[in-house]
Amino acid sequence: MNTTQTRNQFKIKIKNLENTVQKSGTICSLDQALEYQNDEVVHRFTTLWDVSFVEAQDLFLETKKWLWLCAQPEKPRLAITTPLLIIDEMWHNFVLFSREYMEYCHDCFGHYIHHAPTTHREKEEYKQQYEADPIGVAEKTTQEKIKQFGLIYQKLGVETVLKWYIEYPERYNEEFFKQSYQPMDMNWITSPEMQKIVSLFKAGKLVIRN
Repeated sequence: MNTTQTRNQFKIKIKNLENTVQKSGTICSLDQALEYQNDEVVHRFTTLWDVSFVEAQDLFLETKKWLWLCAQPEKPRLAITTPLLIIDEMWHNFVLFSREYMEYCHDCFGHYIHHAPTTHREKEEYKQQYEADPIGVAEKTTQEKIKQFGLIYQKLGVETVLKWYIEYPERYNEEFFKQSYQPMDMNWITSPEMQKIVSLFKAGKLVIRN
């Protein structure tokens, strides 16, 4: 390969990199973010929680709103508080479809939206700050909530604010979380067929071949 060809290939790589960087800073419109559909994500949620497919579809829609909001530049710090725990559960569910979730984030927001829980260190720091200055911490927390409400109102409208912070706490309350969670069926572990296979394997009478 001569020098000219090498330079041309290098220019192509640089151009591709520039396009990637440019794309990584692009956030799609809300409508585009909501267009994405994945029935498998919705179906799996209905196996975990006692909700209908239609209700799960609506929760998936609201979760996509939240993700779009998280992708906004120069946003205030956003927090999943108690009223939004059901959105958080759908977010957990979506993240488990790792390939699809990563593609969705890249296609819609240009980058991956991480789901980071509040760490033990952060909880301890908050506890210490609250013990030292409860009034100041309470005021700061209130201001953060106001900023979050304002962003939701500005970007998603009053209906979303009312849905997330009025309707959701009533529908998805403590009783719902206690009674509606449906652990995955584990009966196969103790089935007679499985017990027989395990017994044969332990006795050396069952050989697994590649």
